[in-house]
Amino acid sequence: MRLAIFLFFAFVFGAQAKSFSQSSKLTLDLTKTRLMDVLNEIEKQSDYYFYFNLDLDNYMVEHVHVKDKEIKQVLNDVLTDLGLGYEVVDRYIVIKKVDSPNERNSNSKAEQQKGVSGKVSDSTGAPLPGATVVVKGTAQGAVTDRDGNFQLMDVSDDAVLLFSFVGMKTQEVAVAGQSSINVRLVEDAIGIEEVVAVGYGTMKKSDLTGSVSQVDGDDLKNVAVRTAADALQGRSAGVMVTSTSGSPGSMGAVRIRGVGTVNNNDPLFVVDGLPQSNIGWLNPNDIQSIEILKDASATSIYGARAANGVIMVTTKKGSSGKDYKSSVSFDMFIGFQNPEKRYHMLNAEEFMEFKNRAYTATGQALLDDFSTPEKREQILQFLEKNTGSREGTDWWKEIMHKNAPMQSYNIALSGGLEKLRYHSSLGYMSQDGIVKASDYERISWRNTLNADLAKWFKMSANVGIIYENRRNVSESNPYNGTIFSAMTADPITPVYRNNLVDVPSFLQSKLMTGYEPSNEFSQYAGVLYSNKPNPVAQVELMGLNVWEGISVKSGLTGDLNLTPWLKFRSNFGLDVHRGLSKGFTPKYYLDGDQNATDATVGRRYYSTNYWVWDNTLTFDKTFEAHRVLAMVGTSAEENKYEETGASKQGTINNDEDQRIINAASKNPAADGYDVTSSMNSYFGRLFYTYRDRYLFTFNIRRDGSSNFAEGNRWGVFPSFSLGWVFSEEGFMDKYEFLDMGKLRFGAGEIGNHNIGSGAYLSTYGNSGYYTFGNPRMPYLSGGRNSVGNPNIKWETTRQIDLGVDLAFFDSRFTVTADYFVKTTDDMLVQVPLPSSFGYPNTPWTNAGSIENKGLELELGFKESIRDFNFSIDANLFTFKNKVVSLGGGEPINGSTHLGNMTHTRTEVGMPIGYFYGWKTDGIFQTQAEIDAYANNEGELIQPTAQPGDLKFQDLNGVDADGNIVKGPDGVLNDADRVMVGNPFPDFTYGFTLAADYKGFDVSLFFQGSVGNDILNILKYDIRSGAGWYNAPDDMLDIAWNGPGTSNTQFAISANSRQNLQMSDWYVEDGSYIRLKNVQIGYTIPKTVLKALNNHNIRVWVGGQNLFTITDYSGLDPEIGSSDPKFMGIDQGFYPQARIFMMGINATF
Repeated sequence: MRLAIFLFFAFVFGAQAKSFSQSSKLTLDLTKTRLMDVLNEIEKQSDYYFYFNLDLDNYMVEHVHVKDKEIKQVLNDVLTDLGLGYEVVDRYIVIKKVDSPNERNSNSKAEQQKGVSGKVSDSTGAPLPGATVVVKGTAQGAVTDRDGNFQLMDVSDDAVLLFSFVGMKTQEVAVAGQSSINVRLVEDAIGIEEVVAVGYGTMKKSDLTGSVSQVDGDDLKNVAVRTAADALQGRSAGVMVTSTSGSPGSMGAVRIRGVGTVNNNDPLFVVDGLPQSNIGWLNPNDIQSIEILKDASATSIYGARAANGVIMVTTKKGSSGKDYKSSVSFDMFIGFQNPEKRYHMLNAEEFMEFKNRAYTATGQALLDDFSTPEKREQILQFLEKNTGSREGTDWWKEIMHKNAPMQSYNIALSGGLEKLRYHSSLGYMSQDGIVKASDYERISWRNTLNADLAKWFKMSANVGIIYENRRNVSESNPYNGTIFSAMTADPITPVYRNNLVDVPSFLQSKLMTGYEPSNEFSQYAGVLYSNKPNPVAQVELMGLNVWEGISVKSGLTGDLNLTPWLKFRSNFGLDVHRGLSKGFTPKYYLDGDQNATDATVGRRYYSTNYWVWDNTLTFDKTFEAHRVLAMVGTSAEENKYEETGASKQGTINNDEDQRIINAASKNPAADGYDVTSSMNSYFGRLFYTYRDRYLFTFNIRRDGSSNFAEGNRWGVFPSFSLGWVFSEEGFMDKYEFLDMGKLRFGAGEIGNHNIGSGAYLSTYGNSGYYTFGNPRMPYLSGGRNSVGNPNIKWETTRQIDLGVDLAFFDSRFTVTADYFVKTTDDMLVQVPLPSSFGYPNTPWTNAGSIENKGLELELGFKESIRDFNFSIDANLFTFKNKVVSLGGGEPINGSTHLGNMTHTRTEVGMPIGYFYGWKTDGIFQTQAEIDAYANNEGELIQPTAQPGDLKFQDLNGVDADGNIVKGPDGVLNDADRVMVGNPFPDFTYGFTLAADYKGFDVSLFFQGSVGNDILNILKYDIRSGAGWYNAPDDMLDIAWNGPGTSNTQFAISANSRQNLQMSDWYVEDGSYIRLKNVQIGYTIPKTVLKALNNHNIRVWVGGQNLFTITDYSGLDPEIGSSDPKFMGIDQGFYPQARIFMMGINATF
């Protein structure tokens, strides 16, 4: 489809050429060669391209000896003797078969002759200019005009017309007396000339032997996404994109083919040849295509940074035309956002009952404030007078931004002369978060220029300027996170205290202590019955902190054609970024947990200067049926990062003009650091194909990294892959339903150096003061701050991939499947060491191995029934990861808020970061059940349990040597802690349904996962039953309250005993399916737009995250993490918003 669009614009923007350029002079000296070789040589020496729907492999040319001859004369000499002809359309030459004059004259002149006209369009109904219409068996034919129309005169009734277009299936239609014939052509199997970006170049899609997926920019037109990373979710098998936050401007965690290391698993992003750590900054409207390189044979050319896969982004370029012609496109959408789901917590009256029930269960005296009906009634009356309701404060409602707006505007200018192409785009995007005081803004300006300075020299340049600013709230923090605080703060505390009336005497001091009427930040009330912050005050305080940054990303490329088959390319890329965090904490006092005795002003500056210089020499030549492409290259890059911070306290007041460091008066502080890393590389690629049927690719790269000590800096990483297009074999001719079939196999290895620069060095610094016998004269001491390991070396990832590509029934049905095994050895990891070693830190070492195995499946189906077109695209990905070795070190344990216990573990034989705890077996209903749960000696296994408590399973024991032995031993201890959940899904999937009919179009995109677990740490506080914090509004009803009342929710009690130990009670099924995107559009007919001289206007309405089907009780089941050891843990996650949008796509 991209090729069809390209030819359409070539037709519209340039005059249709019916003759050859006078500057096309050829020099050829070929003997007994294939016609294909002659045509390839002509392409290299001219500006023309050949297209044909014939098998030209068997056509041989005896000799061609010409010097400085025009292309027309050469073609006449070569093709006439072979019974072939040609047609010229702009810069494209269509080769066709013609009959001899005698054969043409033998046709009966008595046959009835008539004229035939009609229109040729693509599967969507768009006209195809430049399509060829030929009367079968003759040289008579025509080429469609810019509107796809054609006309043929003197056509017999029994004639058959052949309709053809590059990249589409040729169609035969019998005239049978018709005078008007309209035809729709469908795309060919894998677009014959469709190319995809690979490392340091491009290849025809049909030549690929590695595992590469593509997301076309055209596919994103019906998906209005915030960030470029959102465009990847659910679009390709083997690629997982999970949200790490729903906050504005956030980018999800992208994982390709599982988790290969316990460290950074981010893939390498390459935007127009410039390596990047993320693409959250990229305007999605600038994307032309995205290629995802997944296996070692596809990624190894990028070496050290490609162990986790490569995502290549090609941005839009200008179109060429013989005469100057430009187009302007305008795309915009506006929308509003709301939470898809929310928690409903206990109201004030229920909360007091909850607290009293918790205290009563343990025999404690009731909290004095709630101890009598009179006091409880005073509280309810106080709330009614000050909040308008006896239910109290709904904190979730108070922090939510209802109908939060978002908007995006993009305008682009594109065009070019015959040898000059340009594209310039300007975009603006802003998004307010569904949580107040969180927002994001992006302004992007991107320009590209391509110039053919000479036939042997081309240059291209691109520069992008991106400005961003954002405000975030605290999230995924069970101590003071905004989402967490809104669920735990009691409903009795009012939001504000500046206008309270009739405050009960027993609440007066709690609410009004520290109140300063002149201080706007003093208006908020301190939370009465927990140590969590006032969520609204916290949102307002966080809103005073702003991050902003500006980036300049540029590239300059020169292409030198040394010979028709030898090319040199040099590319220099530069990425400069400056960032600034502006912070201010005012002086205020709300309560003992939320206060600041002095205002603090802070600034933190970030600076990154990165450059990369790549040089490649490419040999590409065809020898009869053999084609050889060889490429060698070098790459050098350097990255300098600097961070500096300063703060000061003691401003005169909290006014905005005081929020600068010079306005503060005391406690100055400053810190900072800088780090430089560099890498030098040498690489090469060899590609060989025989008759485009048997394919072979070999890659090798040698990287030298400054992250390792001398002696370990260099690593060599080879890969190879094979392809067999078996559908081209003669024995497959009888299987007419199969259009294309290709088998692929690849294997190779890639290095990884993704650790901090200087990790091999030990560092020394100040380590405190010592008195040495004189307490009045302390001496500053020095010591070792960190221990380096000079022996660390490259982490190596090895992959094996077996794949198949199939296309059936005129390419209406396509299948791509891959099976892979990915193993990471010499894993760079910080394995915990015994404290007796006395190390100040855990040094890096090569001490681990991880294995991932998986299957990828992509299916596509498309069909056209007159004016109705529809398509279905689906993908599925399943994988298992397993730790093979940790180098003999201890398991890596992870803990957060859950009782400060270990809740994730990474150990040999298990998945990375699995959930680790006790297994439960319901709830003890009676004391008799507790007494019966005893060992052979009659000792109770859970001696502190009470009716209503969780029952934990005794699964394992410990032998005399301290080894864990399966089977109960009558004691509940650490040996009984086992795997209680896996954050990684059994499989992920995505599928898109699209249809269009007479200008109307609709698309639906679903995405989801199955089998992943979520550790819901929020339950530790809001469902603990201990009465510390507020609880969901069903808590009083579902909690155990006597034998037989519940076997799932333990009893409400201020003494929660072992119920708060890490167990499977906190683990939930995180499987889900989500309607990720839906869009309905209408393209206004061109007849209506004629007066406006407009090419295309489409209006649409749509939505994102409209519904989610899941059993997870939390706000959002899509929970990712940049750290694989903490995947799938909900600690107050900022949920994704439900979005409703409307927009316009216009081209002028």
